[in-house]
Amino acid sequence: MRNTKKALASFFLMIAPALASAQPPPDAVLQEEQAKIDAALQALTARRPARPDMAQFVGRYGRIVDSKPVGVTGLTAWTVQSNGRQITLYTPADGRFIFAGVILDAASGALVSGQNAAMIQPPGMTAGQGARAALEGKFTGSIPESIQSVAALAGVTEGNGGVADTLFVIIDPRCPFSRQAYARTRDYVKRGMTIKWIPAVALGKSEEGVPLAATLLQAKDPANALKRLMGGESLTTQPNEKTQKALLQNLDFLFSAFKHTPSVNNGRAVVPVGFYIDHRTGHPSMKTGLSEQVILEDIFGK
Repeated sequence: MRNTKKALASFFLMIAPALASAQPPPDAVLQEEQAKIDAALQALTARRPARPDMAQFVGRYGRIVDSKPVGVTGLTAWTVQSNGRQITLYTPADGRFIFAGVILDAASGALVSGQNAAMIQPPGMTAGQGARAALEGKFTGSIPESIQSVAALAGVTEGNGGVADTLFVIIDPRCPFSRQAYARTRDYVKRGMTIKWIPAVALGKSEEGVPLAATLLQAKDPANALKRLMGGESLTTQPNEKTQKALLQNLDFLFSAFKHTPSVNNGRAVVPVGFYIDHRTGHPSMKTGLSEQVILEDIFGK
């Protein structure tokens, strides 16, 4: 700390003459420069649209009440209800960070947006510790109806966990992101996590998708069929009547889930999508982006 203070003192002694002799630019120049900055920020925001799944990340911290852009900053302000009070969180256009605090105008010092700065922690996080994952710990509550519904869908289960400890994933065997999600969950399955893979013909062209999904449901060795299909092999099977009905139910659940949860991907159905009971809150959760490691770590842990 002492060395740091000495370095700062030396720095300010060096620049003091320059600061003393510098003349402030006229107001017209300042306004012109500010206009250039505003235009650059607007252009940057236009080129980098907000991630459609940011509500999923912000939703970890409480129930989202409202969201709106903050001027030309490229930021989005989220009003979140958490522990009986409302907090404001901010995300940049590229969705890389979530932060809390206040936004001040640099020139005037006026409050642009925000509240008193606060330490915002995800559910399950305590001081000095990392955040607890969604499926960590024992869940002793009742199974929500939505989770019971997805658990009843036809699919292939890896692991021996109960419904409360299972990640239910709706996939399309043709979807590259579904395959990535499968590949990135291998270590979690080896550690004893339970995942149920539920096929649905979500990408259209049923004449192509149904025979692949039918293979998963009618295989004598479902785990092997799952591995080969998620590895990119084209294994086709003529679906029987039971399988056709099951695939329709899976697809109907997929579209219904997004229809009734418009905060997730703006209500547009995508795969893969996961459903589980968040042990941190006791509530059912629906999450996209399962091909991303950060999402899987939030669910299973590191």
